[in-house]
Amino acid sequence: RNRRKKKLFSDLGQGEKINYYEALDDYGEASFVVDSIAQLVASKRFDPGECAVMYRTNAQSRLMEEAFLSARLPYKLVGAQRFYGRREVKDMIAFLRLVYNPADEVSLDRVINVPPRGIGDKTLLTLHTVARGAGLGPGSVLLDLARGSDSPYFAQFSGRAALPLADFGASFSTWRGVASAYTVPELFDKILADIRYQDHLDDGTEEGKERWENVLELRRLAQDYESRTLSEFLENVALISDQDTLSETQNAPTLLTLHAAKGLEFGAVFIVGLDDGTLPHSRSFDEPEQMEEERRLFYVGMTRAKDALYLVRALQRGGRGYAESTIPSRFLEDLPGELLNGKSRAGGGGRRSGGSSGYNPRRDTWSLPAPSRAAPIIEPKFRAGMRVSHPSWEEGIVLDSRIQQDDEIVDVVFESVGIKRLSATLAHLTILK
Repeated sequence: RNRRKKKLFSDLGQGEKINYYEALDDYGEASFVVDSIAQLVASKRFDPGECAVMYRTNAQSRLMEEAFLSARLPYKLVGAQRFYGRREVKDMIAFLRLVYNPADEVSLDRVINVPPRGIGDKTLLTLHTVARGAGLGPGSVLLDLARGSDSPYFAQFSGRAALPLADFGASFSTWRGVASAYTVPELFDKILADIRYQDHLDDGTEEGKERWENVLELRRLAQDYESRTLSEFLENVALISDQDTLSETQNAPTLLTLHAAKGLEFGAVFIVGLDDGTLPHSRSFDEPEQMEEERRLFYVGMTRAKDALYLVRALQRGGRGYAESTIPSRFLEDLPGELLNGKSRAGGGGRRSGGSSGYNPRRDTWSLPAPSRAAPIIEPKFRAGMRVSHPSWEEGIVLDSRIQQDDEIVDVVFESVGIKRLSATLAHLTILK
């Protein structure tokens, strides 16, 4: 009420329409961004440094970084460490490397006190000394210490040092024992649960939540290796993590969060991850003020573009191992349809004849061709407001349910993971009384 009225204008003219694109999955989303930037640079519309990719959380940078590296195109990060250089990501990779190779002393030294378990530098030095005296590696001594006082090495440590070493040795021995039978994501989850890593990272602060999101993003990569070996996973991670990004002064596309974009301007801006639960973030769903802050953040990102703006999302996310359908960001509904130049790849199609977009943000529906035969009528089992339970995500509340191609599609908000769009025939949901 007390704000001074302003009339904003621009001398640049009308400009071009906003480019809207939907990829089939998050890998396609990243590929589209990299390919589009390459085309913009090749056509001399923009220099590489005039292009920017913006996202809501730092964890979203992984797929973008990998897409640039795969295309052998340089990029730079602003306001954040590269994904594989972040402490929590390096910790989890070190745990897996240690399980794969107990002789990896660098990984052992990194994680033996993560989270803190009372193993300080003096105890670690003693462990190395005892191991050298026995002609073994410290990893082998730790595995033997899992036997507690029955280990011949137990007495060579003070009681204060021996117990935490034996406890960690027991966990280490368990991980080694199950590694050959577990898939990569199963082993990843086992380690996370045993060390209570979420409790350690997520301390309620914004930084803590972002660090945990980085771990979950690495977990999504592990899911892609469900039918492959731990060795293959670690080899791939090593190839990617050995790459270095450029300094912020180099002429290369910029990757940054929307928070870090304030005050900056670029010729071409790509905003990715436009799904409900990501932008706006799921943490804002029950907080009107936070939701408005998310909306302002989206506005900040759009106004960073001087000449070209691309809004990008994916129909499904979660990696190649197990993908989940997404819900378009509610903020897309605020954009006038006549200002969007849209493309969709739903069902493998592109822009159809007539030039209309496959997605209409004003209606939040898909313009798909009519089915060749009428789908049989199915009576919906779920309704809005129902409390349900999922085998992995536990309790949630149904937001919406509808019949689609012989199946019931249910939108559920879970306290643990936010909004998920599920197939009732596959999700194994249980209705709670």
